Amino acid sequence: MASVDVIADPGGSFGYLLRSGPRARIGLARGRGSACGSTGAAVAWLLVEGGEGELVIGELHADVGGRDDVFEGPGWSALLGPRQRFAVRGNIRYSIAWRVRSRPATTRLISPDEVEVERRGSRSDDRLVATYVEEGPLICGETVSEPGCWSTWPPHRHEHEEVCLYRFDPAHGFGVRVLDTKEGDRRADIVREGQARRVRTGHHTVAAAPGARMYSLWALGGETDERVATEFDPRLA
Repeated sequence: MASVDVIADPGGSFGYLLRSGPRARIGLARGRGSACGSTGAAVAWLLVEGGEGELVIGELHADVGGRDDVFEGPGWSALLGPRQRFAVRGNIRYSIAWRVRSRPATTRLISPDEVEVERRGSRSDDRLVATYVEEGPLICGETVSEPGCWSTWPPHRHEHEEVCLYRFDPAHGFGVRVLDTKEGDRRADIVREGQARRVRTGHHTVAAAPGARMYSLWALGGETDERVATEFDPRLA
């Protein structure tokens, strides 16, 4: 069985953006419409990006809705333990992040009211951070950055591998990631609507171009279940 296996109903869609594997700890995928699925030897986080419908996780279920898209505040999500069956029903758009893990993990639904939301930064790095899962094998959340702002400044690093899915409002906006290279230099990478990226190590940050808000779904996984220990780049602190 794959780490996460999803079968979309007729009229729906599902696609993998980043695969997990021997050199990649975390995978990421997106879907639209009704579907059923299961986790294998993996822990997963399923986030409802928008739409109306129902989320069914084993014996748990919730009528989900309340936001048309990710820029409108927290949404419904679920943390899925290994070998857990689930289904999404209705006109729903969703994302799934996962990592391989065979040890037991608690499956639970996370309502929007449970999500910790805080404003961070100042004029140059003004952003709204929503933390859904703050510790464990997966640490997950969403960030919405204002046009022209960094997330974060100075650049930061951590031992956790990280994957991000980027969205923009309006959708023709874009962002620029800046990352350390193995040679000790920096490189830039443009990100656009619906693109996913992975960071394994090194200092990194991303800026929204003027004219559009930038959204990022983020999921992190470390070698242990410890919280993320962030270090800012001393060269720019």
